[in-house]
Amino acid sequence: MARITRWAGGALADADARARLLKGWVVADLLALDDLFLARRISEHAADLLQALVHQRYKLRRSIVITSNRVVQDWGRNLGDATMATNILDCLMHRCAMLEFEGKSYRLKEAAARLSVTPDPA
Repeated sequence: MARITRWAGGALADADARARLLKGWVVADLLALDDLFLARRISEHAADLLQALVHQRYKLRRSIVITSNRVVQDWGRNLGDATMATNILDCLMHRCAMLEFEGKSYRLKEAAARLSVTPDPA
């Protein structure tokens, strides 16, 4: 979301520009939001965009895949609005399959494994 909002710039504040921006994201068969809340707190415009996007896709029954290392209990703090977080989570969780993983990151685990492998002295 942070990359999207940086890319979109001031378009998020303008209703017409925002509608044009959202159109492609709303109609796609699948939307993937990777590392949501990576930057923790997102701007008010980005939060509004996320809510509109989730709500419109929910009404159209379009799929969304979201990855985040933030627990859903923290979404209100990350969005800056607990009511908005509840609304978004309500739409997302009504018809969802939620996968929750615990433990170390696979990327960190694989990187550690690569570093511990010593070259063959051949």
